[in-house]
Amino acid sequence: MSGDNRIDIYTIPPNFAEEGTILSGRVKTRNALETALLLSGLVPLIMSLDVAGKTKLYIGMIVLVPVIILAVMGVQGESLFAFIASFFRYLRRRRILSVPDERYRLEQSRRKERVQRGGKRNREKGKKRKRPEKSLEEGVKESQKGAEEGAEKKDKKTKWKKHPKKADVGENGDRETGGVL
Repeated sequence: MSGDNRIDIYTIPPNFAEEGTILSGRVKTRNALETALLLSGLVPLIMSLDVAGKTKLYIGMIVLVPVIILAVMGVQGESLFAFIASFFRYLRRRRILSVPDERYRLEQSRRKERVQRGGKRNREKGKKRKRPEKSLEEGVKESQKGAEEGAEKKDKKTKWKKHPKKADVGENGDRETGGVL
């Protein structure tokens, strides 16, 4: 009776019925074709070397085995040729980061001004404002001055907000400053 209620559990491997693979899902077809292409180019090259047979064998083992393994396995989920293509694409498109120039800093300060004024939507339509032209040094001096003024205002506000801790009035009219009753 207890044998009738038994449930058999079968695990399905992740590469089951995966399309585009060979050798029971272990190797992708693209990687296998790239490996065959590399071998068809490297084997004749090694065989054409003018060295002894034993030396050809050693050179073949040193060169071919790592290249074959790399081509069959791929690099980070990509095929070897796709990885090489993305590497050269990166080299061509990479950028060098440097210190921002004066034009960039001016553009950023104008953006900050727009945000502080409320952006384009809150400005009145039809009116165009002339922006005062400042040099970079004047803008830095103004921002430092504004920061100092802001710090002074903050100090003044904190003086108003600081209150001594109120003490509780006890039964005798004495002020008690906490404690357990």
